[in-house]
Amino acid sequence: MSVLRIDIRRFLIGAGGALLAFSAGAQAADSYAVEIRGAGGALSEKLDIISDLKKGLRDYPTVAALRRAARRDADAFDEALTAAGYYLGTVDFTVERPENGDRPLVVFTIDTGPKFRVTEYEILYRDDGENRPASLQDANIKPDGSAAGADIRDVQIRFLNHLWDTGYPAAEIVGRRAIALPDKGEASAIFVFESGPKARFGEININGLEKTNETYIAKLKTWEMGAEYERAKIVTFRDRLGESGLFSSISVAPGAPDEHGDAPIIVNLEERKRRTIGAGVSWSTSEGPGGRIFFENRNMFGRGENLRIELRGSQIEQSIDFTARKPFPTLPGFAFANFGFSNETTDAFDARSIRLAGGLAKQWLDDRLETRGALAVETSKVETDGMEERTYFLSAPLSVLWDSENDLLQPTTGFRASLTVTPYTGTETFTQSELSSRYRLFFGGEDRFTLAARAGLGATFGNGLLDLPANKRFFVGGGGTVRGFGFQEAGPLDADDTPIGGRSYAIGGTELRGMVTDEIQLVGFVDAGTVMASPLPDFKERFFVGYGGGVRYFTPIGPIRIDAAFPLNGRASDRDFQIYIALGQPF
Repeated sequence: MSVLRIDIRRFLIGAGGALLAFSAGAQAADSYAVEIRGAGGALSEKLDIISDLKKGLRDYPTVAALRRAARRDADAFDEALTAAGYYLGTVDFTVERPENGDRPLVVFTIDTGPKFRVTEYEILYRDDGENRPASLQDANIKPDGSAAGADIRDVQIRFLNHLWDTGYPAAEIVGRRAIALPDKGEASAIFVFESGPKARFGEININGLEKTNETYIAKLKTWEMGAEYERAKIVTFRDRLGESGLFSSISVAPGAPDEHGDAPIIVNLEERKRRTIGAGVSWSTSEGPGGRIFFENRNMFGRGENLRIELRGSQIEQSIDFTARKPFPTLPGFAFANFGFSNETTDAFDARSIRLAGGLAKQWLDDRLETRGALAVETSKVETDGMEERTYFLSAPLSVLWDSENDLLQPTTGFRASLTVTPYTGTETFTQSELSSRYRLFFGGEDRFTLAARAGLGATFGNGLLDLPANKRFFVGGGGTVRGFGFQEAGPLDADDTPIGGRSYAIGGTELRGMVTDEIQLVGFVDAGTVMASPLPDFKERFFVGYGGGVRYFTPIGPIRIDAAFPLNGRASDRDFQIYIALGQPF
């Protein structure tokens, strides 16, 4: 009981203190008034923020105390004017005490004077060196002439980045100053640097490895020994290390150049746990509950090899996939192999399939562009309308992928587009092609809003629709294509309302996303698409349109999304609405 009494006492003391603090703050805010005159727009807002008197956090019992506080605010305003580029600005204040006994009034009078512009930038070095960039023009920097302190600082940082990018890893800022020319309303900015010696890439020193082979890490580097130092190559190397998925901590930095100008590259790494087991769940009204379990073994032999086993299960499909990947850093690229079994039970068909594939991928343009070729064999037992068919195919999928997105589940920058062409031979002979793309545009304060869009096209050549096995036809509808319609149902149906599928398809969708809090995002969307019997998409065909809204809750593993969608031009067989729950943005 004594512990309980102590806790209650502390609570009452704390609550009383909070009430007293609130009361004091309220009294302070009411004991005087403040006006700031002569400043407008963003400058006025900034002065409001930095003014202690405006905040009203304390009381000033005498006029003398109020004057001292006003003097501190005036000094802060002077600095703010200079930082904003008003070098001749002045700040005066008065403290007026009305005769009728009302609260004192503090009046600040701001005379900004002219807003200066920087018309000359001078580069100085404190150390010796030859052939260093001597001007902003040498660094291809075009400043806007703003005399605001933050803008001048940003120009100097851009010049420092240029030094780092062009062979001076030890470069640093020594100082900067602006000299005003009052008669002209102009200023000169003087930047002082130390460049350090011109450097070349030296030896790579790797620390922290346990399982990983050091030779494999060295092969990931993006430079040749003795080449002129470029920070951009260090950044690309660090990105490659991150994309390998092998490390939980990565640090890459140049060391001090030696007397010959060779700068060692110091790499500090901390390896992730090599084995991962994970799971995910989803649910929708059209596809029911679904889930997946995966096991991943990274770096099996110390050179980045990866094995992933994934099981998926839902009402419409159950599958298991084994995927192995072997990187070749000097290509750069990787070899891959896949074995999979799937059992599909859909309204359009039932199919059991086994597939074995393997191939090679090459990466270009700092890994943003990937080309891939493979060979695959597969066999399926397909049942449609009570008819059973066994199919055998040999295929050669060829693909090109452009991917500059920065995250898989929640990308904030970049663009993704892919083209795949797959010739098939065996039970039937035909070729299928698919083109897809997605993009996001961010706008509003702190990029609160996102306009996201996706599009996809598919085509089949060399076979009629009736000759095409049902599991090789295209279908759209559901959470991954056209929300608001059931799985496979955004397309023609037969007399029994069974999806027919098509030889071609076209889909498109757009979402407007807005952040409400740091964790919650609201979304409105429109999707459209259909499948067609023609070999190429025919945009004169009827498109099925769904619309709706949803919410995203952001977690450390990605956004959890809940969408409600409605068919705009539904048929009697279509549901009035669909609900989708999953992890990650739909596109």
